[in-house]
Amino acid sequence: MKKKEFYVVSPAVVKDVPIFFDAEWLPELPEFNQVEKNPPKNLFEPSYTIKLELEQFETDAVLEQYIVSSRFLSLCAAHKCKYIDLPLTIELASGKSIQDFSFFCLLSRHSLLDVEKSEFVLMDEGLLRPMAERVDKSPVYDRIDRFIVKENIDEDFFFCEELKQAVCSSAFKEEYFTKGLIGLDFERIDEDFTFDPWEGW
Repeated sequence: MKKKEFYVVSPAVVKDVPIFFDAEWLPELPEFNQVEKNPPKNLFEPSYTIKLELEQFETDAVLEQYIVSSRFLSLCAAHKCKYIDLPLTIELASGKSIQDFSFFCLLSRHSLLDVEKSEFVLMDEGLLRPMAERVDKSPVYDRIDRFIVKENIDEDFFFCEELKQAVCSSAFKEEYFTKGLIGLDFERIDEDFTFDPWEGW
């Protein structure tokens, strides 16, 4: 059986939709930290409205803002991803209202790193949080110089515990492009891939 290939998912530049933009949620979104753990669905309201100071919103996924289109949602459903989706109305600065979107929080999550074969440096978490807050938490990586992917990861789109962001399989990526979706970039996790969250600081 051929080993699956995986890609780090990040925001792409889309015309008229900046990577970072202000958003007013009605009602206001509850506080939760997806990096630490999945939020329960009962934390949220049944539906939301979001006001954007944008004239256009032609994109399919802004994961950092928890916004996806119905087309992206159908892709996730086809790949049996676990997620929270709630009806979302988008109100643009032009006065236009769009209802073909959802609040989206990815619940599938995995450790992807084969620690026996990879090369990495762990963060000294004593600098970040006391021992009591580290119990049952995944380690924090200062950097990963050689990222070898574990065997037998079945899911196609999930939150990666080591990278603290979404990762997808080649099958998910290929179908994303086949459907003509926009909003995301993909970086392959291979022998040249490195993870350095402090690069540029």
